[in-house]
Parts: sequence; C-alpha cells; structure tokens
Amino acid sequence: MANKKSFFGLKFVYDAPATLTFAFICIVIFAVDTLLFKNQLGANYLSSPTTAGGKLAFMASNPLSYIRLITFAFGAVSASVLICNMIFILLLGPAMEERYGTIVIAIMMIVSALFSGVLNACFCKTSLSGCSAVIFMMIFLNSFVSLSKKKIPVSFVLVFILFICREIFDLGETLGSGTFDGGIKIIINIAGGLCGSLFAFLTSPKAKAAKKSESSQGGLLNRASRMRESSKPKTSFFKRKNSDTVQATYSENNGSSSSSGSGGDETVISSMRFED
Repeated sequence: MANKKSFFGLKFVYDAPATLTFAFICIVIFAVDTLLFKNQLGANYLSSPTTAGGKLAFMASNPLSYIRLITFAFGAVSASVLICNMIFILLLGPAMEERYGTIVIAIMMIVSALFSGVLNACFCKTSLSGCSAVIFMMIFLNSFVSLSKKKIPVSFVLVFILFICREIFDLGETLGSGTFDGGIKIIINIAGGLCGSLFAFLTSPKAKAAKKSESSQGGLLNRASRMRESSKPKTSFFKRKNSDTVQATYSENNGSSSSSGSGGDETVISSMRFED
C-alpha cells in the first residue's frame, strides 16, 4: 500500500519549488550564521563586493569576489528584515512561478542578484545584503501581468511604494551619515529587479503560450462550456430518423404478420437489412 502524506485529509504540496527553496535557504543560512558563526558568515560571504575604497573591494583575481555577486541575496541584516523579505517572497513568488515556470523564475532570481551585485561593485563603497532585488523583480512581474491587459493595478503600486519606504527606513543610518550609498542601493535594487523581470517577461514561452491559449479559447468559462458540450453523446439526425423508421416498420409488419403470413416475414427481413 502506498504511503500518502496527509494531515487530516489534506496533502502538503511543494507548489513553488524555486520560491520555497530560496526562502528555506535564506532562513537556514541566517539561523546558522546567528547561532554558530556570530554573524561572521554574513559579513564575509553574504555581502556584495564594493568599489576600490570599500571593505569588500572587488578584485578580478579573487574568486570569492565573483561568488559574492550572487550569495549576498541569501543574507539579511537582521531577523526583522529577513521575516519581511520572506513574506514578500512567499506572497509574490508562487503566482509568478506558476505563470512563468520554475526554471525561468530561478534564472531571473540569479539575474536580478547578479545585476545588482555588479552595479554595487561599480558604484558603492558599502555592501548589499538581502534579496531586495529579487523582491522588486517579482513586484514588476506581477505588474506586467496586469499591464498586458491594459490595466494599472493600484495594489501593486502601493506594494512598490511601501517596499521602497521600508528600504529607506532600513538604510536610515547610512543616509544619516552623510553618504549617498543608501539612496544608490535602492536604485541598484530597483534596476536589478527591473532587469530580471523584463528578461523573464520577454523570454518566457510558458507565459506566451498561456496568453495565446486564453485568447484563442475565450477564457475559463468558455473552455468549461466546450468541455461540457463535448462530453455529451452525439447522435446523427439521419441515423436517429432511420432507426425510428425501421422500428415503426418492424412493429407494423409484426402486427400484420398474423393476417399476411409469409409476406410479413419478408418485410421484417428487409427492414432488418435496411437497419444493418
């Protein structure tokens, strides 16, 4: 007997592999870094490279500089920032992963983080840490879905504004120190998210196929009605008419067979041949 993993009749489904895997990695890394490494892991490996005057200056001869261009997206400055980021990721990611596909979303996460890391290494003296670029990418993807229908979703506009406000508050210490790195970081994260979302929107065959299927079939209601009509048994008009005629002829000849004798049997045989 096959084992079914269920809880009170409900099965747990790993519905968004790329999104859930990314969230689990971020949570596990933060827990390990906080409990075992005393935040040294995040400071050395989960921070993006910087310009020449920064603490983690990008060096072409150092392989670790290239690794930091992506691994910084798995870090988090504090537990509150991590929880907020994971809420955004888990709310926005599954819907976009269902539309664009797991592989495309995973690639776009890497593209967004890589683009932001490269920009930070070119323009900022302080490091990035966190998945803000990935969240901006998902916000833009959700907006593009509605823009393709010639609509501007107010909800996602508010989400975009609120997330920028949260970024400003998180970088308040940097902004108050007299440097402009905090504002540049927000622009870099937006640019990274925009780059990843545009690339996913333009290159995703799954989204284009879904859009083409919806336009050709007229939506879910029309598809359901067509499936319901196709499931009904179909009987030809001429076949039904011929069957009724044969049945009527058979009953008439069967009733007159007692008076006509062998003539009625010949009529019955001819009607049966006609039915075949």
